[in-house]
Amino acid sequence: MILNAILILAVRVVFAQPTGDITGEVLDKYTQSFLKEIKVEILGTQIKTETNANGLFTIKNVPPGIYEIRFTNISYQTYIAGSISVSSGIQTKVVAELTPISTEEVIIESLRFQKPVDATVSYKTLTFEELRRFPGGLEDVGRILQSLPGAALTSDGRNDIVVRGGSPSENLFIVDGFLVNNINHFGSQGATGGPVSIINLDFVREVNFLTGGFSAKYGDKLSSVAEIKLKEGNTEKFTGKINLSGTGFGANIEGPLPTKNTSGFIISARRSYLDLIFNASGFSFVPEYTDFQIKAHYHINSRNFLTFSSLGAIDKVRFNNDNEENIQNNERILTNNQNSYSAGLSWKSLWSAKSYSQLILSRNFTNYLFSKRDTNFIETFSNRSKEGDVQLKAEYSIKPTENTYISSGIGGQTILLDYNINKSADTVDITDPQTGKKFVIPAFNLLENKRTYKAFAYAEVIQTLMKRLKFTTGLRYDYIDLINNKNYISPRVSLSLTISPKLTVNTSYGIFYQSPSYIWILGSPSNLNLKDIRADHYIAGIEYLFDESTKLTVEAYYKKYSNYPVSTVRPYLILANNGGFDNQNSFGLEPLISAGKGTAKGFEVFLQKALTKRLYGTFTFSYSDVKYTALDGVERRSDYDNRYIVNASFGYRLGKEWEISGKFRLSGGRPYTPIDSTNGTVDYTKYNSQVLPVYHRLDIRAEKKWNFSKWALTTYIDIQNIYNRKNIFEYRWDKFKREIVKNENLGILPTIGVSAEF
Repeated sequence: MILNAILILAVRVVFAQPTGDITGEVLDKYTQSFLKEIKVEILGTQIKTETNANGLFTIKNVPPGIYEIRFTNISYQTYIAGSISVSSGIQTKVVAELTPISTEEVIIESLRFQKPVDATVSYKTLTFEELRRFPGGLEDVGRILQSLPGAALTSDGRNDIVVRGGSPSENLFIVDGFLVNNINHFGSQGATGGPVSIINLDFVREVNFLTGGFSAKYGDKLSSVAEIKLKEGNTEKFTGKINLSGTGFGANIEGPLPTKNTSGFIISARRSYLDLIFNASGFSFVPEYTDFQIKAHYHINSRNFLTFSSLGAIDKVRFNNDNEENIQNNERILTNNQNSYSAGLSWKSLWSAKSYSQLILSRNFTNYLFSKRDTNFIETFSNRSKEGDVQLKAEYSIKPTENTYISSGIGGQTILLDYNINKSADTVDITDPQTGKKFVIPAFNLLENKRTYKAFAYAEVIQTLMKRLKFTTGLRYDYIDLINNKNYISPRVSLSLTISPKLTVNTSYGIFYQSPSYIWILGSPSNLNLKDIRADHYIAGIEYLFDESTKLTVEAYYKKYSNYPVSTVRPYLILANNGGFDNQNSFGLEPLISAGKGTAKGFEVFLQKALTKRLYGTFTFSYSDVKYTALDGVERRSDYDNRYIVNASFGYRLGKEWEISGKFRLSGGRPYTPIDSTNGTVDYTKYNSQVLPVYHRLDIRAEKKWNFSKWALTTYIDIQNIYNRKNIFEYRWDKFKREIVKNENLGILPTIGVSAEF
């Protein structure tokens, strides 16, 4: 008997079918109230359920695979959530926000493509699975956003996002409702770029990327908003994940909080191994970084919810000065060591079935250490800065009628700037044709500890008229204490006209303001007279649904810039072309005035096929014409104007466990200033008069998943630049070799990824 029992148990273990669970919550998109009696179906199966009185649902013992889940109710527009991945022994959580059906509007036949509440134009939404499996993305949010329409990159080695002719400093990042100044390791001071993201993709539920015409809710940035929504931790049991990616390794743990509420947490820590790769490859400098992230959610009761999120990084650059060549190479490398963290505490309250509020307290802090030394190891530039801010904001939204939605908000921010900057006088290799001499940037010294303030308020109304017309209008007020011109008002308006259930025409106009970077303002006493930079957005486009899984978007835009800071020392320079902060002369530490202007115009085509059974993909074409005018009055192309960009990506699922995908990118060459091959100087009348070679590359990814009885293993290989194209991103003068050299992006780069979930 004992032997038989052992044999039966062994057979059950060996032949046990691996399964996972799907849990979720369904909310009203406008009021955030939980929705009961919503029918939930897994397409292609007989599995179905419905939400309970608290808007929650659970589906147990689902076989591993990729699924689509349909949510239906007579009072709401049907929605299909795609790319829902179920792994063995793992709980997958789905959050569905449904749009109520109004008797006064024509329903658009968009089952899979959802639009943010206050977005009319220029938006893209990416789910976790779409982000994770993106070829060439290295599971990095910033790199993936670079492949969306309207976005360009500076080089393969950086996450700087350039949107519709803007600079890398013009992007707003919102994580779980709170402001994060920079989501990247080795972040650029005063900008938003860096080489690799701090955010662990395992935390991300979805990303809304807005590239123009965004609502009055968002301010102090000119070009884009990346709204990153994080997932919640497992509320039933403890689970973990060990991950080895293309850039580092790490571990996650999630599980329930010790309460009787539906509450949980998720925490992670990661360490890069780029130092091993750089050392093995013989690089003269070696970057090292570590990051951590945590999110906890606590349900006080059925109407009040607390969320805490935090992320932080420790970044360091080491130099290998073991030979003369490395010493010479390192002379042009700017040390960028920094420690940073961001945190936000949110309290959401559901006041009624028609209204809710959010109170968010957040904190950002970065300790910078920039340094540059010559070949004799004498420090010629030192920037030891601390920037910290605390923001409190309150937002309230109400839907008083089925055709009217009102939202408003108010907030204040206290900022502490502690700067210790020393810079030697520097001669740049650009010649003034009037004097025949090179421009000299004077020495600069700053020792400043200053507290300053910002504040904002906004209100907006969304109104449906005549069944087919959606009208959105908003007004925003911004205050900045640090400069003499302190007050700014931004009106914004958009219209969406539904021609048919498949075709929509959208238009938008708005004024956007962005305060100058703090380091620009303190770069000279006269810089206190700077104004907020202004951009006027004019956008028009159409959306057409070929079927429930295929959508075409075509948009044209025109952006008019004014009040952009320009240098009085270098009259050719507008700081729109200086957003990378990658050398000692790119921090704006010189007299500036708000005399710059520019225009960015273009159009974009975006075709998307969502995953239904096996095939998915996107195609984008972007054309731009971007010009800026600095103090000398000469109109020149922007540093970041590629003119055209083509992105094509595809994916195909081979059964339940294999998937292959690829991405091809083609873009026109960016402008650059030619160098005199005899002495390395540049005539600034030729500034941005030449064009780099055309950029193109192909990335391929293959993935395999194994599901065991209680855990799952995912492996992938991601080969970037598979045909080894050496794309040039810069020409520079090598003063040691006395010749022009080209800086190239990396050639073929294979990376592997392994993750175990248990």
